[in-house]
Amino acid sequence: MLRRATEDDFAPLTILWAEGWDAGHAKVAPKALVKLRTAASFHMRLRNFGDDLMVTGERGAPTGFVAFKGSHIDQFYVRGDQRGKGLAAKLMAAAEAELKARGITKGELDVSPGNERARAFYSKCGWTERGIEETTVDTSKGPFKLQLHVYEKLL
Repeated sequence: MLRRATEDDFAPLTILWAEGWDAGHAKVAPKALVKLRTAASFHMRLRNFGDDLMVTGERGAPTGFVAFKGSHIDQFYVRGDQRGKGLAAKLMAAAEAELKARGITKGELDVSPGNERARAFYSKCGWTERGIEETTVDTSKGPFKLQLHVYEKLL
């Protein structure tokens, strides 16, 4: 199900991520962070993931993606027209299998306060909230500190 991103995937992935981020975060994130979340910043960040960026869907038409940073699922998005169709659960299972294949026994991920849809989904997938912690996220202007819900799961 998961494959490495190809050059043909970056333009549609940028749109997928920007739309998904806006849907889940724009109303709840600090205004300073919202201003930094431009299409160009999403595109740059996607490229910076390198081999840690994996996608679903046909080449040039990705339906979702996951990006890893060590034991951390750093990004997890499904294209808007695919939500509610079971793709997210399949993508999560594939992401967890990828972490296991990398030798990770406990995964982590973060969720913005106010993003209740994501929190409910991760809980349904067996992820447990550890609490709210100060975390830094990447931006085009460098690290940005946020208070995020941190989830973990034994794999």
